[in-house]
Amino acid sequence: MSPPHSCFDGGRPLVADASVWINIIAGGQAVAILRALGCPPILPRIVLGELERGRDKGRATAERMAELIEMGLVEVAELHTDAEALFMGLVVGSISETLDDGEAATLAHALQIGGTAMIDERKAIGLASRRFPALPIVSSAEFLLSPVTRGVLNQEEIAVMLHAALQGARMRVPDEYLAEVCRILGPVRAADCTSLPAALRSKSMLVSKGEQGGDLAGRRYEL
Repeated sequence: MSPPHSCFDGGRPLVADASVWINIIAGGQAVAILRALGCPPILPRIVLGELERGRDKGRATAERMAELIEMGLVEVAELHTDAEALFMGLVVGSISETLDDGEAATLAHALQIGGTAMIDERKAIGLASRRFPALPIVSSAEFLLSPVTRGVLNQEEIAVMLHAALQGARMRVPDEYLAEVCRILGPVRAADCTSLPAALRSKSMLVSKGEQGGDLAGRRYEL
């Protein structure tokens, strides 16, 4: 994964997979954050199709995404011809070395345009790191903790946003961002997020109830 904050300086276009869009929209601050970016992130057409199929399951992400596209905050893009070979190489082959269409389209498009891939799934991140080590990878959590977000939201707004993404979309938080996410959430909200590791939630619950006193409170996020 790319160094923190290295991919938000406007130098590289952002190309996001479905899980990232689901997390951003679930957080409830998509408009404010996307407006603060230098240019709209890219939504591959294949990924949009995945979100649209969620309508049949009662999911509202596609409807909200349509609003963001209409506002000009998200750019829908077709997979370039030059990226088709990359895409096929990511969806055809052994199970251990292939991805679903949305993940593959995200990586192929980012590679073709020299962008940053925004993706959360461990398998996709691991495969990209092995096969495309120069490609910057950003997770939902890193994006929601970025200087862009901190520039438009205050601490409480960020805490509410993270809590909503964790509860509503079960956002995955990479290990390197767990401590910061829990610090911002505070022990009560952190204990309430079942998508966080159980050990971390248990420790947060103890802190929130004051069962371990000041010593635990002082080191509760040193995991």
